[in-house]
Amino acid sequence: MISPTRYVFIRDNKAHSEFSERLANDLRQSFIDARRAVGSLRPGSEWAKESLALLEQADATIFVLDEQFGLNLAFWAVSNENTFFVTESTTNINSITVVVSADRTFEQPLISFGIDYDQGLAQLLALIPKKLRHNQPLAPEKPVSRGYVFISYAEEDTAFVTKLSEFLKTRSYGYWDYQDSERDYHNFLFLELEEVIKNAAATISVMSPDWKRSKWAAKEFLYSEEVKTPIFLLKVQEMEPTLVTVGIPYIDFTRDEPKGFEKLDNELRRKGLI
Repeated sequence: MISPTRYVFIRDNKAHSEFSERLANDLRQSFIDARRAVGSLRPGSEWAKESLALLEQADATIFVLDEQFGLNLAFWAVSNENTFFVTESTTNINSITVVVSADRTFEQPLISFGIDYDQGLAQLLALIPKKLRHNQPLAPEKPVSRGYVFISYAEEDTAFVTKLSEFLKTRSYGYWDYQDSERDYHNFLFLELEEVIKNAAATISVMSPDWKRSKWAAKEFLYSEEVKTPIFLLKVQEMEPTLVTVGIPYIDFTRDEPKGFEKLDNELRRKGLI
């Protein structure tokens, strides 16, 4: 269980991982317990649920944006995570926006690190309440996971996905599962799905006749391809060919499941993901 004791949660994306790690370490050296998802969320965890819990229990949240990420600020207005801050805005929760690039002006209160990192850090430290400071510097946060994998599958294949999530756990990954996360594409929540796929270490498409019939599976595959998130196709049931993946190699789990997981392990290693 994540401790709710005096910590700041840094909400970033994959593109800003290096910046966020530096920022978190500098804050920890300044007596502030700054946490990121990769340092707090356990391998094998369902990323959406645990990251939401981590955010809800935080005393303050820092959103790390740049111009490209900031242009989609509507995403924050409709995401489950930001809903917490909108509905609880009268509490002692603090939301601070940190901007990596100084090229754009946002409506939200912001601190820019785009010109002078040290000046930005000083401004940020001045905003963080003194009650969040600890008595001594904190050691750098050590990642406990490699991030998460987005799993695209049909509900009928849940039994296989349970095995897949256990496999990912042994490889230090969490997973993002929209079946488990109450999938809902109304009210622009497809924007959240876009961010989830862009920031995933990989997309795993669990191919079956039900996956082929799903109206979202093909879109998830094509979007992953578009944003260059590594894709792994796992064939778990015999199925007719589909135009979406024709000619693309897949790992066959239908004849020898242990061998399939062995091949998946090899492919993850070949792509430098483990």
